[in-house]
Amino acid sequence: MQKKIIINSLFIVVMLTGCSGINFTEWRFPYMYPVQQGNYITQQQFNALKVGMTKDQVAGVVGNPVSQFMFNAKQWQYTYQQYKNDKLVNSYVININFDKNDLLFSVESAGEIFVQ
Repeated sequence: MQKKIIINSLFIVVMLTGCSGINFTEWRFPYMYPVQQGNYITQQQFNALKVGMTKDQVAGVVGNPVSQFMFNAKQWQYTYQQYKNDKLVNSYVININFDKNDLLFSVESAGEIFVQ
């Protein structure tokens, strides 16, 4: 008799869990805070970059890069990654190239830049 009560109770718990609306593919325990890494650059900042700007002017618009390209001192690289529950949600890379006079020569981007 006691086994029957335990089995029925477990069955009811399983059925009620299915009706709870929790999406177990996205739910994690313990809770994992969304992580943002790198330089956060908006579309407005990106559009403010103009050919001929000095390094100081570029740094004033988008900030200093987290890392500089090791093999080319004339290139600044801005990277950004956003994770939620250990899954990559968004990322982009922006390369800013300077000429021999340390003036902005070109800007290349890959990925979605944020619009504000």
